[in-house]
Amino acid sequence: MRTPEADRVRLVIQGLSVGGKQTVTHQLLFEALGCSDEPAKSRVRRQVNDMARRQELIRVEDGVFRFNPHAVGKQQGEFLQRVWRAIRSAKSGFSYQDLASVTRVSYDHVRRYCLWLAEEGYVGRHGMRGAAQLFRATEKARQQIETPYPPRRINDPFEAEKRSALELVRLFLLHDPYQPAVRAKIVDNCRTILARFEKEEEEVSHG
Repeated sequence: MRTPEADRVRLVIQGLSVGGKQTVTHQLLFEALGCSDEPAKSRVRRQVNDMARRQELIRVEDGVFRFNPHAVGKQQGEFLQRVWRAIRSAKSGFSYQDLASVTRVSYDHVRRYCLWLAEEGYVGRHGMRGAAQLFRATEKARQQIETPYPPRRINDPFEAEKRSALELVRLFLLHDPYQPAVRAKIVDNCRTILARFEKEEEEVSHG
Protein backbone atom coordinates (compact mmCIF):
# COMPACT_ATOMS: atom_id res chain seq x y z
CA MET A 1 0.00 0.00 0.00
CA ARG A 2 1.31 3.43 -0.91
CA THR A 3 1.48 5.84 2.04
CA PRO A 4 3.01 9.30 2.59
CA GLU A 5 5.79 7.59 4.58
CA ALA A 6 6.53 5.23 1.70
CA ASP A 7 6.69 8.14 -0.74
CA ARG A 8 9.11 9.96 1.58
CA VAL A 9 11.40 6.93 1.87
CA ARG A 10 11.34 6.53 -1.92
CA LEU A 11 12.26 10.19 -2.46
CA VAL A 12 15.18 10.02 -0.02
CA ILE A 13 16.53 6.80 -1.54
CA GLN A 14 16.28 8.25 -5.02
CA GLY A 15 18.19 11.35 -3.96
CA LEU A 16 20.85 9.62 -1.89
CA SER A 17 21.57 7.19 -4.71
CA VAL A 18 22.04 10.12 -7.12
CA GLY A 19 19.53 8.69 -9.56
CA GLY A 20 20.86 5.14 -9.21
CA LYS A 21 24.56 5.97 -9.58
CA GLN A 22 25.49 5.38 -5.91
CA THR A 23 24.64 2.59 -3.50
CA VAL A 24 22.64 3.34 -0.35
CA THR A 25 22.93 1.51 2.97
CA HIS A 26 20.31 1.00 5.65
CA GLN A 27 22.44 3.06 8.05
CA LEU A 28 22.68 6.02 5.67
CA LEU A 29 18.93 5.90 5.14
CA PHE A 30 18.27 5.78 8.90
CA GLU A 31 20.42 8.87 9.46
CA ALA A 32 18.87 10.79 6.56
CA LEU A 33 15.35 10.05 7.83
CA GLY A 34 16.19 10.67 11.49
CA CYS A 35 15.30 7.13 12.62
CA SER A 36 16.34 7.07 16.28
CA ASP A 37 14.59 3.91 17.52
CA GLU A 38 14.12 0.35 16.36
CA PRO A 39 10.40 0.65 15.43
CA ALA A 40 11.21 3.50 13.03
CA LYS A 41 14.10 1.54 11.53
CA SER A 42 11.87 -1.52 11.11
CA ARG A 43 9.31 0.53 9.19
CA VAL A 44 12.03 1.78 6.84
CA ARG A 45 13.34 -1.77 6.31
CA ARG A 46 9.82 -2.86 5.35
CA GLN A 47 9.59 -0.04 2.82
CA VAL A 48 12.97 -1.05 1.39
CA ASN A 49 11.83 -4.67 1.10
CA ASP A 50 8.60 -3.58 -0.62
CA MET A 51 10.56 -1.48 -3.12
CA ALA A 52 12.91 -4.40 -3.80
CA ARG A 53 9.95 -6.68 -4.52
CA ARG A 54 8.64 -4.11 -7.02
CA GLN A 55 12.15 -3.92 -8.54
CA GLU A 56 12.45 -0.25 -7.63
CA LEU A 57 15.59 -1.25 -5.72
CA ILE A 58 18.39 -3.60 -6.72
CA ARG A 59 20.10 -5.38 -3.81
CA VAL A 60 23.89 -5.22 -4.03
CA GLU A 61 24.49 -7.09 -0.76
CA ASP A 62 22.83 -7.41 2.63
CA GLY A 63 21.83 -3.91 3.78
CA VAL A 64 23.16 -2.28 0.59
CA PHE A 65 21.02 -1.44 -2.42
CA ARG A 66 20.79 0.74 -5.49
CA PHE A 67 17.82 2.69 -6.86
CA ASN A 68 16.47 1.47 -10.21
CA PRO A 69 15.63 4.60 -12.27
CA HIS A 70 13.80 2.50 -14.88
CA ALA A 71 11.01 1.98 -12.33
CA VAL A 72 10.21 5.73 -12.22
CA GLY A 73 7.97 5.52 -15.29
CA LYS A 74 5.85 2.89 -13.57
CA GLN A 75 5.59 5.08 -10.46
CA GLN A 76 4.51 8.05 -12.57
CA GLY A 77 1.80 5.90 -14.14
CA GLU A 78 0.53 4.87 -10.70
CA PHE A 79 0.27 8.54 -9.68
CA LEU A 80 -1.81 9.42 -12.73
CA GLN A 81 -4.05 6.39 -12.31
CA ARG A 82 -4.87 7.41 -8.73
CA VAL A 83 -5.65 10.99 -9.74
CA TRP A 84 -7.79 9.87 -12.68
CA ARG A 85 -9.85 7.51 -10.50
CA ALA A 86 -10.38 10.33 -8.00
CA ILE A 87 -11.53 12.73 -10.73
CA ARG A 88 -14.04 10.28 -12.16
CA SER A 89 -15.50 9.46 -8.74
CA ALA A 90 -15.52 13.03 -7.34
CA LYS A 91 -18.58 15.23 -7.26
CA SER A 92 -18.45 18.44 -9.30
CA GLY A 93 -16.59 21.17 -7.44
CA PHE A 94 -13.24 19.60 -6.52
CA SER A 95 -9.96 21.48 -6.21
CA TYR A 96 -6.34 20.53 -6.83
CA GLN A 97 -5.88 20.26 -3.05
CA ASP A 98 -8.89 17.95 -2.73
CA LEU A 99 -7.36 15.56 -5.26
CA ALA A 100 -3.90 15.77 -3.70
CA SER A 101 -5.32 14.94 -0.25
CA VAL A 102 -7.34 11.96 -1.49
CA THR A 103 -4.65 10.46 -3.74
CA ARG A 104 -1.51 11.36 -1.73
CA VAL A 105 0.02 12.67 -4.95
CA SER A 106 1.83 16.02 -4.71
CA TYR A 107 -0.18 19.18 -5.35
CA ASP A 108 2.08 20.17 -8.25
CA HIS A 109 1.73 16.78 -9.95
CA VAL A 110 -2.05 17.03 -9.60
CA ARG A 111 -2.12 20.60 -10.92
CA ARG A 112 0.01 19.83 -13.98
CA TYR A 113 -1.98 16.73 -14.83
CA CYS A 114 -5.30 18.59 -14.44
CA LEU A 115 -4.09 21.42 -16.67
CA TRP A 116 -3.36 18.88 -19.39
CA LEU A 117 -6.73 17.16 -18.80
CA ALA A 118 -8.47 20.54 -19.17
CA GLU A 119 -6.71 21.13 -22.50
CA GLU A 120 -7.93 17.72 -23.67
CA GLY A 121 -11.51 18.36 -22.53
CA TYR A 122 -11.62 15.90 -19.62
CA VAL A 123 -12.19 18.50 -16.87
CA GLY A 124 -13.88 21.89 -16.84
CA ARG A 125 -14.11 24.83 -14.46
CA HIS A 126 -16.84 24.75 -11.83
CA GLY A 127 -16.71 27.98 -9.84
CA MET A 128 -14.54 29.00 -6.91
CA ARG A 129 -14.12 28.10 -3.24
CA GLY A 130 -12.51 31.16 -1.75
CA ALA A 131 -9.35 31.64 -3.79
CA ALA A 132 -9.32 28.04 -5.04
CA GLN A 133 -10.49 27.24 -8.56
CA LEU A 134 -12.91 24.30 -8.64
CA PHE A 135 -13.38 21.74 -11.40
CA ARG A 136 -15.74 19.04 -12.64
CA ALA A 137 -15.33 15.93 -14.74
CA THR A 138 -16.82 16.36 -18.22
CA GLU A 139 -18.92 13.90 -20.18
CA LYS A 140 -15.75 12.95 -22.05
CA ALA A 141 -14.15 11.98 -18.72
CA ARG A 142 -17.15 9.92 -17.65
CA GLN A 143 -16.94 7.94 -20.88
CA GLN A 144 -13.18 7.38 -20.48
CA ILE A 145 -12.52 4.55 -18.02
CA GLU A 146 -8.84 4.02 -18.83
CA THR A 147 -6.38 6.62 -17.54
CA PRO A 148 -5.40 9.18 -20.22
CA TYR A 149 -1.64 9.80 -20.24
CA PRO A 150 0.12 13.01 -21.30
CA PRO A 151 2.66 12.67 -24.11
CA ARG A 152 5.49 13.71 -21.76
CA ARG A 153 6.41 12.80 -18.20
CA ILE A 154 5.08 15.28 -15.61
CA ASN A 155 8.14 16.32 -13.63
CA ASP A 156 8.29 17.33 -10.00
CA PRO A 157 8.84 21.13 -10.13
CA PHE A 158 11.30 20.87 -7.22
CA GLU A 159 13.12 17.80 -8.53
CA ALA A 160 16.50 19.55 -8.93
CA GLU A 161 16.30 21.22 -5.52
CA LYS A 162 15.33 17.98 -3.76
CA ARG A 163 18.19 16.20 -5.51
CA SER A 164 20.62 18.89 -4.31
CA ALA A 165 19.30 18.73 -0.74
CA LEU A 166 19.77 14.97 -0.60
CA GLU A 167 23.22 15.24 -2.17
CA LEU A 168 24.10 17.59 0.71
CA VAL A 169 23.02 14.90 3.18
CA ARG A 170 25.24 12.35 1.44
CA LEU A 171 28.23 14.73 1.37
CA PHE A 172 27.97 15.56 5.08
CA LEU A 173 27.35 11.97 6.22
CA LEU A 174 29.79 10.09 4.01
CA HIS A 175 32.56 12.56 3.18
CA ASP A 176 34.88 15.04 4.86
CA PRO A 177 33.49 18.59 4.41
CA TYR A 178 37.00 19.99 4.98
CA GLN A 179 38.21 18.45 1.72
CA PRO A 180 38.28 21.11 -1.06
CA ALA A 181 36.46 18.94 -3.62
CA VAL A 182 33.71 18.10 -1.13
CA ARG A 183 33.36 21.73 -0.09
CA ALA A 184 33.01 22.75 -3.73
CA LYS A 185 30.17 20.26 -4.21
CA ILE A 186 28.46 21.51 -1.05
CA VAL A 187 28.62 25.08 -2.32
CA ASP A 188 27.28 24.09 -5.77
CA ASN A 189 24.30 22.28 -4.26
CA CYS A 190 23.55 25.17 -1.91
CA ARG A 191 23.63 27.57 -4.85
CA THR A 192 21.15 25.42 -6.77
CA ILE A 193 18.66 25.57 -3.91
CA LEU A 194 19.25 29.25 -3.17
CA ALA A 195 18.93 30.30 -6.82
CA ARG A 196 15.47 28.72 -7.10
CA PHE A 197 14.03 30.46 -4.06
CA GLU A 198 15.76 33.78 -4.65
CA LYS A 199 14.21 33.83 -8.14
CA GLU A 200 10.74 33.08 -6.77
CA GLU A 201 11.08 35.77 -4.10
CA GLU A 202 12.03 38.30 -6.77
CA GLU A 203 9.04 37.30 -8.90
CA VAL A 204 6.70 37.70 -5.92
CA SER A 205 8.13 41.08 -4.93
CA HIS A 206 7.88 42.38 -8.50
CA GLY A 207 4.55 40.73 -9.25
